[in-house]
Amino acid sequence: MNWSDLSLSPEIVKLIDKAGHKTPTPVQRQTIPLVVAGHDVLVSSQTGSGKTAAFVLPVLERFKGKNGTYILALSPTREIAQQTGAAFEMFGAPLGLKTVVCIGGASIPAEKEALASSPHIIVATPGRLCDHLERGNVWLDFIQCLIFDEADRMLDMGFAAQIELIAKQIPKAERQTLMFSATFAPKVEALARSVMKNPKEVVIKNSKNTTPKIDQRLMWVEEENKASTLIRLLRSSPGSVMVFAKSKERVYQIWRSLHASRIDAAYIHSDLTQEQRERVVADFKAHQFRVLVATDVMGRGIDVDDIAHVVNYDVPRLAEDYIHRIGRTGRRGKSGKATTFAIPRKDEQGIRAIERILGSELPYPHHPRQEPAQRSHHSQAQGRDYRAHNHNRDQYDGYREQRKALAPKIKPAASSVANRTPTPPIIKTEKKSPGFFMQLKQLFSSK
Repeated sequence: MNWSDLSLSPEIVKLIDKAGHKTPTPVQRQTIPLVVAGHDVLVSSQTGSGKTAAFVLPVLERFKGKNGTYILALSPTREIAQQTGAAFEMFGAPLGLKTVVCIGGASIPAEKEALASSPHIIVATPGRLCDHLERGNVWLDFIQCLIFDEADRMLDMGFAAQIELIAKQIPKAERQTLMFSATFAPKVEALARSVMKNPKEVVIKNSKNTTPKIDQRLMWVEEENKASTLIRLLRSSPGSVMVFAKSKERVYQIWRSLHASRIDAAYIHSDLTQEQRERVVADFKAHQFRVLVATDVMGRGIDVDDIAHVVNYDVPRLAEDYIHRIGRTGRRGKSGKATTFAIPRKDEQGIRAIERILGSELPYPHHPRQEPAQRSHHSQAQGRDYRAHNHNRDQYDGYREQRKALAPKIKPAASSVANRTPTPPIIKTEKKSPGFFMQLKQLFSSK
């Protein structure tokens, strides 16, 4: 199927060809005709599958040639909002459509002035848009198309109240609502029911369209061995690498460890200013450094086509975040790798949740849930668990585990000797020497 088969005008098809997009992706093939037809559309597709173009192109097709602010796109983070705004600008500017991006960290007076110029398209984060609503800088009465990009992430970040406030500002009966998400979590479905009218659903199965291009691996690693394992992995993995951690403090800790090991790396989290974030992302795209350490929220907005490897230093809190993390690699038809560090026992529940979403187990040579018959006889005899199979001391410290497993066999041997009938000890009676005062008494009595 070609772009011209998707109800797009020759004018937009020409812009697509100029941008170098040869053929539409599955999500674009299924979504674009529905949007052009004016339906509400609910889309579930993995990050990196082409969701942005799936709503940018048909929305521009519907509203090109019209004057007024008709399009509002909400994004969970500043970085994603900027990327969405850039996509609207790329294809919309040649059509005479103006785009304004409103995000935290930018100048409010400058955004106020831009909003006053009656742009055709507003791209914003929920928090910043609510700020402008409270200040009276913008009205949403005339919005005819409301787009929720990465709706699951916006809800995870606690924007439910802001989303409800924004949706109430736009008459539901007169608007088209588009919602895009990596997964159809219950909270996403609840939001869809409250803001959409009989939406058409588009579901792109991850297992058939995107994940085969990502070589996923699971490594069971004790907490104290994660840093050394990461360093060894980075030194053996060519290309650009993204490392995901669970917190800002963790990100900085990992960066310091890499810096001490002379690995060229940078980090990004919410404490950085907008200017600093943009510089870090630009330098990463320009290959000024090879490794970028990020939190989930910050990493989700990074759009780099040639990331070779994603490392989950920590198992994500939400299983859905795993899909977004590994979606940083294997993008636009390219292959990639994804490695997840998991702490034995502590992270097993999180790994099972991820595997339920994937529909398959994460590959690992000595999986903790292997059947007992698959274990070696030597391991069963010593009562060792799955961790002792891995004899890489840096990864699992198997040497200490082996010693722990052997310890119970040594103790019974010692106790059997102790339980034998003991030989009666030879008791020697010795005449004790008299004490000092007794010696004095004997001395005076002899005189």
